Amino acid sequence: IGRPEGLYDTLNTCRMDLLDRESREDAAEEIAKELCHLIETSGIIPERILVAGLGNRALTPDSIGTEAAARVHPTMHIKEFDPLYFERLECSEIAVISPGVPAKTGLDTARMIRAICREISPDVVIAIDALAARESERLGTTMQICNTGIYAGSGVGNSSSELTKESLGIPVIAIGVPTVIDTRALCGAEASVEKCKRKSAMFVSPKEINEIAEAAAEIIANGINSAFGLTL
Repeated sequence: IGRPEGLYDTLNTCRMDLLDRESREDAAEEIAKELCHLIETSGIIPERILVAGLGNRALTPDSIGTEAAARVHPTMHIKEFDPLYFERLECSEIAVISPGVPAKTGLDTARMIRAICREISPDVVIAIDALAARESERLGTTMQICNTGIYAGSGVGNSSSELTKESLGIPVIAIGVPTVIDTRALCGAEASVEKCKRKSAMFVSPKEINEIAEAAAEIIANGINSAFGLTL
């Protein structure tokens, strides 16, 4: 199917902004369970974790990674300042970054993350990003998790930054939420395939994208905190 060999899972919900509080908590626990499963199956001991929130915070459909990262509770500094207190917390060392996009920083995302990995040597990188959907039904209703990494920006045709074990030297678990879809994928059944191909690419998102992005970021962050960090 054109994807690297690995473990893939998809959590299906109704549209995330419509989930009530209890359902969001349940979804976060499912994310936590799946993350632990992928970590264990991949043979990773998650003592030190780097959470990377990818995307552009100023562009709502692309903000899920950065918004989720902002909700993950970092703990690495606690161990550095008070190792005995950190030991009582019984959590992983977690560092959190939001490297932004090249148009804002002038730097390739993968290059920035590689530099940080060289500095802190995490056991695993958890990368969070928005995705482009192939079917409109998946917009804001699924969370996709895999242990094969991610190519940031590839879904919308940008030059992609490869975040994989091969490129970083560290296992990468990716969490993605479809937030946009190519309008060519919305061609009706009566439209010919060739006609759709001739159209210029344009990506659209649901009108409720603000609420969807906020809900998805909350669920993912709470899942990571529950699995490896602190739940405040």
